[in-house]
Amino acid sequence: MTNLVLVRHGKTDWNKMDRIQGELDIPLSIEGRRQAQEMAISLSKIKIDAIYSSALSRSYETAEYIAQYHDLKVKKLKSLNELNQGVWQGLRIDEIKKRYKKQFASWRTAPLSVKPPKGEGMKDAYDRIVNAVDKIVERHKAETICVVSHELVSTMIRCHYQGLDINHIWDFVPDNATWEMIEVTD
Repeated sequence: MTNLVLVRHGKTDWNKMDRIQGELDIPLSIEGRRQAQEMAISLSKIKIDAIYSSALSRSYETAEYIAQYHDLKVKKLKSLNELNQGVWQGLRIDEIKKRYKKQFASWRTAPLSVKPPKGEGMKDAYDRIVNAVDKIVERHKAETICVVSHELVSTMIRCHYQGLDINHIWDFVPDNATWEMIEVTD
């Protein structure tokens, strides 16, 4: 059996403002760095064999804090980046709700049926992410792998390996600077 430690990066200033980051490279805030350090200490008690991160700095920096306790090098993968949320990136959620009322409502109730304007569809992102993690799991059979990524990426991985309905993705979103371990049967 392979264990996946799914980690959502520490907070950014944009998280505090409810601003959509998507694929934009927004760094950790001071609070986010503190959270990442605390999370790294809690994960130091677990034997981790490999650490993967999205290529975005908020995830990579979080992963670096974890890696220092395990004497590992973080492997960056663009395929673990957050969804490209198109024109919604940079906007606050309340702004999106006003400007894109119907699309945003559908995004929350039937996420596979809609995508942000000029953004990536949830199904395309799901396929990209699951394909990447399946390869990681294949490469690290019977090991414990830490995957540091984002809100929707972590949730999609969890949905895939735990058989959860992706249409209810919003029910499973982790908070910033949290982690959970899931088992993947080989």
